[in-house]
Amino acid sequence: MNKTTTAAVAVSESVSEYHIGHTTYRVTTTFNPAFRQSLSDILARLITEDCEKMLGESGQEPVQQAV
Repeated sequence: MNKTTTAAVAVSESVSEYHIGHTTYRVTTTFNPAFRQSLSDILARLITEDCEKMLGESGQEPVQQAV
């Protein structure tokens, strides 16, 4: 079995490097101060969208789906 190792290294305040296997990914974090949504709003929207996708894929009505 192949074992993949993952490591994250902070290069600067807004740049991180992720080493996954033999590949290095550089990720830049940006922040727009004019953006009106809070982090809580964004997370709630993403969770809601994921739940809606799962409900749509299962073919069940939201009322019948256990939460």
